[in-house]
Amino acid sequence: FRQVESVVARHPNESGIIYCISRKEVDETAAALREQKVKAVAYHAGLSDDERHRNQDAFLEEECDVVVATVAFGMGIDRSDVRFVIHAGAPQSLEHYQQESGRAGRDGLEAECVLIYSSADFLKWRVMLERNGEWTDARRVLLRDMERYASSVGCRHRLLVGYFGQKYERDDCGACDACLE
Repeated sequence: FRQVESVVARHPNESGIIYCISRKEVDETAAALREQKVKAVAYHAGLSDDERHRNQDAFLEEECDVVVATVAFGMGIDRSDVRFVIHAGAPQSLEHYQQESGRAGRDGLEAECVLIYSSADFLKWRVMLERNGEWTDARRVLLRDMERYASSVGCRHRLLVGYFGQKYERDDCGACDACLE
């Protein structure tokens, strides 16, 4: 949480999205941010439809700054001024990561994307997917690709572009943690 808090503190009164793996983590993170006087709401499938809609509307209508969510949040979100996206836990694939982090800076202004993970995140995903009967060879490959990306030491932009089958012509992007050293 201290890592999440430090990113949020760099963006006072700015909009952001924090993705967590579990509903429990969403609720705890949103509550902890509110204790720090951050206008934050939770969003996950365990909330009532009414509360989910109310929280999503509060974010869209700029009544709150931060939404803490599971991957259930984001489809159809059209807010261009998102200044930061934090993954407080590894996403289950690079496709998810790209889509979710891509919600930052849609207005063309500078935005920050942070991935905070541990190797335990990948075990959490495996257990959740096994429990839901969704653990397949394809899911295993996607999760392994995400783990390789998260633990890599090269230019993250180059790795991401390469993953999607494109070539990155520059030596470094000048913006990721590896290129900024």
